[in-house]
Amino acid sequence: MIIDCKGLVCPEPVLKTKKALEELPNDSILEVSVDNVASKENVLRFASKQGFSADAEDLGGNVFKITIVKGYECGIVAQTSSNESKFLNKVLFIKDDKVGENELGSMLVVGFLKSILELPKLPQTIIFVNKGVLLTSADESSDVIKILKNLEEKGVEIFSCGVCLDFYKVSDKLKVGKIGNAYGTIETLFNSEGTISI
Repeated sequence: MIIDCKGLVCPEPVLKTKKALEELPNDSILEVSVDNVASKENVLRFASKQGFSADAEDLGGNVFKITIVKGYECGIVAQTSSNESKFLNKVLFIKDDKVGENELGSMLVVGFLKSILELPKLPQTIIFVNKGVLLTSADESSDVIKILKNLEEKGVEIFSCGVCLDFYKVSDKLKVGKIGNAYGTIETLFNSEGTISI
């Protein structure tokens, strides 16, 4: 089966891929065409989370062909069990680049993120939406990027809303984590044991 998701905005490529995979029998191949890196990454991540083998081919001109083989596991599921002891099934949901206003708000958000590093158990995932994406696209030398990279190195999943990155024109400045999508965000929030919103 071949589906064309070029020109579609988040989360449509993932939703169309999900629907197509539900209709296909096991041991089938699905080819998905997308026209941006964010959609490519989101579809690949979705397929991987479902336990399917997936690969992307760059066709040039910012067009990618993603091939998903339904029914062949890619081994991702086995990774999570070894990390269970050091993570809480909690999501940190960050909607702004400050906690409060002005300079104090900027200082507080850095302080909160830095404090997470000292916790005995880390959140499984941190999701940045709205102005929160300005934190993941901040200057490379900023404290917040250093903290977030440290958290990522410790295994915390970090996602920034792709639509939000585009809206603030910082997609090309993303320094840490992956580009997320609405479907993945909702799925993560619903599957977590709790969400902490900042």
